[in-house]
Amino acid sequence: MKPGNMVAETKKVQWKRRPSEIRGYQRTLYLNADNGDYIRVDYNLKEKRVRLYIEDAEEGGISYYSVISSGKITAERNASSGRAYNLKEKFSQRAETFSTLSNRDVLKLINKNYGIGEETQGARKKEKERVKELERTRVRYFKAEEKNETETQQQGRTAKKLHIIDLLDVFIGANICLGFYYFNNTIISVGIIAAFFGILLGIVDIFFRRREPIFTKIIFFILAGASLYIYGYYIG
Repeated sequence: MKPGNMVAETKKVQWKRRPSEIRGYQRTLYLNADNGDYIRVDYNLKEKRVRLYIEDAEEGGISYYSVISSGKITAERNASSGRAYNLKEKFSQRAETFSTLSNRDVLKLINKNYGIGEETQGARKKEKERVKELERTRVRYFKAEEKNETETQQQGRTAKKLHIIDLLDVFIGANICLGFYYFNNTIISVGIIAAFFGILLGIVDIFFRRREPIFTKIIFFILAGASLYIYGYYIG
């Protein structure tokens, strides 16, 4: 029997269960494979013993069995003749079928002998592909995240950098204050106007220019206005 046939077979296997009629075993799991093989597993969980049995359809139903006790192979025989027989190839070819046993405790008793319970080549390949895909996704994500973070930092630095419009704001604010002082000659009023103008600049930057406000010019006008107001109130 070719291993490739066993791979296709494992997709359709359906194990049945019944009490074991063999002395020393509790229960039996068995199935009739699509290729004509009869396969069964007798086990005793308490004594940690399992018996693997096959009737090879390609050999006209000749039967073979292997006994595994405490995880080690203790007997391999041709059930028809009773003679000892090396069954590594026969059971290894059917390893994927035996691996479909839903009883995890029985698979533990088999202890991966003949490759039963081990990951198949197809499963390992899928797992490797899954890991590679996760790695590709992680790399793409972190690169995009790093790029976005860099762009955000650059935008932040750009937003906080003084532009011509900011210098123009300072020029206009200074002239408004000077003009107001020229016509009213009141330092207290100039201080109030300067502080109000600083707050107004922040509102204009946020709601009309749609950018982060430049706090340097805002604080400049607010501090200047507070200083002028205190000076005018106590000295002027």
